[in-house]
Amino acid sequence: MKMVKNFLNLLLSAIYPNKCVCCGKIINDDYYICDHCDKLIERNNIDNICLNCGFQEQDCVCKYNVYRFNSIICVFRNEVYARDAYYAYKFSKKQHYANFFAQEMCEAIQKVYSGIEFDVICAVPSFNKLKYDHSGYIAQLISKELNVPYTKCLLTCIKRSKKQHKSTIQERLCNVDGKYKVNHRVDNLKILLVDDIKTTGATLDECAKELLFAGAKSVYCVTALGSSNSQKQKIEK
Repeated sequence: MKMVKNFLNLLLSAIYPNKCVCCGKIINDDYYICDHCDKLIERNNIDNICLNCGFQEQDCVCKYNVYRFNSIICVFRNEVYARDAYYAYKFSKKQHYANFFAQEMCEAIQKVYSGIEFDVICAVPSFNKLKYDHSGYIAQLISKELNVPYTKCLLTCIKRSKKQHKSTIQERLCNVDGKYKVNHRVDNLKILLVDDIKTTGATLDECAKELLFAGAKSVYCVTALGSSNSQKQKIEK
């Protein structure tokens, strides 16, 4: 039986070889990224991030914002290698890429939030229920790794808004106002909230507000990507 299983694994590897999430180079099945891209991908220095806004200290935008979530980690900068890899996962539905991002996010969570015992993990929901739930899938992988329950339907998006990346900061805040609802009480729970990209933090802040109104004790956030320069440019304009 073991020989048959090994043979099937070899056959699958030959047909669907494991490839680097960035460059597509065939790599060992035990890895998600090749050595070359691993050196180039734009990771944030977790030891040097502002936990209020999630960005490197030199890119901190806290003076522009007051957040209702307790803390946030942005694992990668929203730049070339990290952005292309995540967008390939998000828009091309390369679902196996989620494992790479979930692994990196788990490592950051375990390091930065080491003293926190989370009660539940949830993700920022999409309005379109038929849309590929990329944040939710990563949240499920994080849940398994951290052994913390994942609640799929804790938050619901109840209205559509125009695309956030084309909006000013003021428009982003208006866009998300009343956009999310919590489906049941979360009294005294410590919640880990997962999303794909943090720019101004308006979406995460709105979700955190609703969770706190529903009784949450605290809300901590983690995102795959963060766009600090984008917010600074919008403010300077």
